[in-house]
Amino acid sequence: MVIIMYKIIQDPVNGPIKIDGIFSEIVDSKYFQRLRYIKQLGLCNTVFPGANHTRFEHSLGSMFLTKELMEALGINNDIPALAALLHDIGHMPFSHGIEDEFHSLYGVVHEDITEKIITGSPPYGDSNIPDILKKYGYNPKDIADVATGSSKKYPLFSEMVSGPLDVDEIDYLRRDALFCGVTMGQIDYKRLFNTIMIDDNELIGVEKSIPTIESIIITRILMFNTVYFHKTCRIAQKMLGYAYIDMEGRGVEDIKLTDFEFMEKIKNGHSSFMLRRILNRELYKVAYRGRYSKEHLDTIKDVLTEFNAHDYIIDIVPPLYFSGKGRIKNYATVYYGGKKREITEVSSIAMALSGEMENRQILVSCSEDIYSKVQKILGK
Repeated sequence: MVIIMYKIIQDPVNGPIKIDGIFSEIVDSKYFQRLRYIKQLGLCNTVFPGANHTRFEHSLGSMFLTKELMEALGINNDIPALAALLHDIGHMPFSHGIEDEFHSLYGVVHEDITEKIITGSPPYGDSNIPDILKKYGYNPKDIADVATGSSKKYPLFSEMVSGPLDVDEIDYLRRDALFCGVTMGQIDYKRLFNTIMIDDNELIGVEKSIPTIESIIITRILMFNTVYFHKTCRIAQKMLGYAYIDMEGRGVEDIKLTDFEFMEKIKNGHSSFMLRRILNRELYKVAYRGRYSKEHLDTIKDVLTEFNAHDYIIDIVPPLYFSGKGRIKNYATVYYGGKKREITEVSSIAMALSGEMENRQILVSCSEDIYSKVQKILGK
């Protein structure tokens, strides 16, 4: 009798997750264990105190859902599940919270780092993930391409991890809603997995899939409006970005830090006062809000130049980069009336929500020292 050693990880969202073999070795690797200390939602716990979950459990959940999807589709291949497990391994401290600052300083996003860690490319030559993958007969570059949603060799697998109906999003929407304590993460993923089909390397829904696809679109928009774009979460994260930009001795190696290590580095620098404000929740307050237009934004920027640039925050919500169906992800395809149709053509709900994230506001937040003056200049 052959005894197969495995581990069971108790996931609050998906229940017991069994891992063994290559999956167990990857989970035990240094760079994957680092994800235990990278919060999924950055500083959103300043508003939602339960939002302390990490990229570690989200990655496990994405792997679990991928295996469920593969089973429903009758496909026996571990590449999608491996890619889903590794898809977030390159996340920087505080996840998306200050990714804009890292990108502006060092020209990289987390997908770039994910690819380097999986393939062991510099400066991640110490990653043992390539050796683990090769040991089991996998090409690290193939896995990296699927994990970053860019595989031309396995386009279907890429779509499973990063597409209009991907496992990444289904897991994070359900998980984030649970830990934030909001009641909008109920997605019947099993219904979806058992009604979608494959057509020309694309996941296609059928008429029975439409209500579930609608629920994903609705949940996505509600979560962005309620949690991800919450004004106070964004203020806290922007303040952390200011603290980092002003810090002496920063460098590209900081991308490798955990949340704790990152905060400790700022704590010992000359911009530590900003970190103390965040930790004590002495955050900037919204002094002004108004409808977005480029002209209005330019005017606001002009009149605020008299203040120190890091004493105020000009935020656009939703951000300008969050635009188009690629962000709303309302472009899933379904078979309807014997033809392949985009979901917006057959669902009045999906169509009605198409422009939901295009109504933008400008929010100006600032320190208490200049709060009254900013209000007076911009008008309440």
